[in-house]
Amino acid sequence: MVYLRLATASWLTPVYLLMVAVTAVAVATNVLKQRSLSGQVIGGMVLVPLLLRLLMVK
Repeated sequence: MVYLRLATASWLTPVYLLMVAVTAVAVATNVLKQRSLSGQVIGGMVLVPLLLRLLMVK
């Protein structure tokens, strides 16, 4: 319930969360398509902060 209250604190917050979610899905899709291990590792390193931002962890 706290997450929902924080997610709707401002009219821009849901827009921001939607943009972060779309970016996270795009990065995850790209990581799954990568053949090289280094590309997967870099994608994972990008994905972790995006997921934490999506969960609103500070």
